[in-house]
Formats: sequence, C-alpha cells, structure tokens
Amino acid sequence: MPFVARGGTKIHYTDTGGAGPAIVLGHSMLMDNEMFEPQRSALGREYRIVAIDSRGHGPSSDDGTPFSYWDLARDAWAVVDHLGIDRVVVGGVEDGASTALRMALLAPPRVRGVIVIGCTARAMPPDRRVGYREVLDYWAGDGPLTPTIKMVSALTIGGTLEDKLPWWDKWMAGDRSRVRLTTECLINRDSVFELLGDIDCPALVLRGSSDQASSPRDALEITAAFGGPAALHTIAGASMVPNLTHPDAVNEIFRDFLAGLPG
Repeated sequence: MPFVARGGTKIHYTDTGGAGPAIVLGHSMLMDNEMFEPQRSALGREYRIVAIDSRGHGPSSDDGTPFSYWDLARDAWAVVDHLGIDRVVVGGVEDGASTALRMALLAPPRVRGVIVIGCTARAMPPDRRVGYREVLDYWAGDGPLTPTIKMVSALTIGGTLEDKLPWWDKWMAGDRSRVRLTTECLINRDSVFELLGDIDCPALVLRGSSDQASSPRDALEITAAFGGPAALHTIAGASMVPNLTHPDAVNEIFRDFLAGLPG
C-alpha cells in the first residue's frame, strides 16, 4: 500500500497514474477513498485521480493527538509533493471538501480548480455540535451499533440498500474508537468563509437535494463567496454523497467542469 509519513502519522492514498491532469479527492467522515470508485472508473483514463484517506480512516493512521482540517490539507499536499505533481484540482465531499478549501488557501498558485460537495465554510453552530457529539460519542463507545449505523447511513448515504450495505460491513468490522479525533476535528472546525474570496480559480459546488448537513443557503452562500467563477449544481434525490449514489449525473458535471479549466 502507498503511504506518505508526516511526523507520527501515515497517510494512505490511491493513484490512478497516467499523464492526465491530476485531481486530488478527499472523502467524507466515516468513509474512505473507496467512495470515489465511480469517479476512478469513469474518469480515470482522462485524469490522474489521487484519493486520500484522511487520518483515522481506511489504512491511514494518526498519532493520537488532535488535528484540524488545516492539518489534513497539509497531509494532502504532502502526498501531492511525494508524487511530484505541480498543479492539481482539489476536491472532496463534506470533510474532504473542508480539507480541499484549505488546500486551495494554503497554495493558491498550485490549484487549477476546486470541487466541493456538501460543504459549508463556516464553523459548526453550537446547537449542531451537541447532536453530532452525542451520535459520534455513542459510535465510539461499546453499545449496540447496528441501529446507529442504519440511522447514519440513511442520513449520509441515502440511496439504495445496495449503496449502503458495503459501508455497514466496514463500519461493523472497524475500530469504533478511531472516530473520536475526527469528531473533534469536525466539531471544532474554524470558519474559512471570510477567506473564500482569496480562491480565484474556477470552483464547482455540488449539493444533494436531501443533504441535511449543508443547506441550500450554505450552497448558495459558498458559491457566491469564491473569488473566481463558481457554478452550483443540485443533485435531485441525493443525500450527502451524490458522487457515490448518483455517479452518472455527478461524473457528467465533473467532466464538463474539468474540460473547461484553463491550462
């Protein structure tokens, strides 16, 4: 397995290789790089798709200390540097989108475009912190997990039973305690909304119409706040991970956006 070491962490990634323009993708909370298999399958011949497993997800490790989305952005840039890639499109879903925004803010000249799915650039409101902490603290505990998995997958994945079953199996077999540091990263995120005007490359904003973590207002707000040209698309019937549950629609939008990027 390919890894990049940063301090006490080991960051796992997948890379389709090839000479095409590079796209770096980050997954949503509780998931891993496999959520981008529909994009690898559809776009992997035209583009070099690098999918990163963030700390505590998939084969990636953490060093047991708290981390932020800025740390995850630096992890991602370490992978890009390791691969010897100069300029990339950065993107992601939910947590991965928060990381992508910070990647763009850390190294603007190296970013050709930004793709964010189900993203808000603001800090988490206090009322939401309570609900997220209750669910995720329970997840990290030792109580029966099946009812919580079914609830979480209905909210986050949506889609069909076929879409959800592989993730149920992963979650049931995984180390539940790994979610703790990720929870703190999510709940304690800082706002970068005021900085979005500094991102002047083209941006693509996607949102599932049934996404309960980011609202239509969030999507409109973030689209308008970018400093460069930005387009918003809503995926009808999708929840938080439309790239996984509605890949044909999302891949078509991806392809149009990527084809229109300046060199």
